[in-house]
Amino acid sequence: MKKKILAVIFAVSLASASVIPAIPLNSPSVTVEAAKKKQPSVKKIRKAIADKYGESYVPDVSLTDSEITQRYGIKSSWYSDISAEVPMISNNVDTLVIVKAKNKNTRKKIKKQLVSYRQKQIDETMQYPMNIPKVQASKVYVKDNYVFFIMLGFIDSSLEETGTDEQLIEAYKAENKKAVDAINALFK
Repeated sequence: MKKKILAVIFAVSLASASVIPAIPLNSPSVTVEAAKKKQPSVKKIRKAIADKYGESYVPDVSLTDSEITQRYGIKSSWYSDISAEVPMISNNVDTLVIVKAKNKNTRKKIKKQLVSYRQKQIDETMQYPMNIPKVQASKVYVKDNYVFFIMLGFIDSSLEETGTDEQLIEAYKAENKKAVDAINALFK
């Protein structure tokens, strides 16, 4: 009886093996599935965002690693690449920070620091009245191993003059969405 059961199991396994095609380990379909998606570089992301805003992209001063640590509390050991740009003229607050974290743990630390920086800008920093809605609309965004701080764009001057605080904040959020859209387009 045991021999018959073993014979049936053996026959079934042979039959199923002949139906399923063998795929060699070095097959392109295997290596493509196993390979990680290549992420765009910080430089390429920055360029895509700047291109999206065109002439209204204002940040024109790149911060050094020590300035980044001082301003945002992000340690150089947490990232493999970074770009942080602010405007030369202090009455403008447009800022773009792009950080490629080394791993999930450092990504969490970077996000925490940028969220803290954003909140401090909203709560404690003295701002020109025209910049308050832009600061409140700023965004910390995470995509894969990247963390972004986005505070960019300009809105129509008539809306700036006549709009409510809520309308201005929503308009600046829509401006920041341009950067998010540019980022997401690179990760498809």
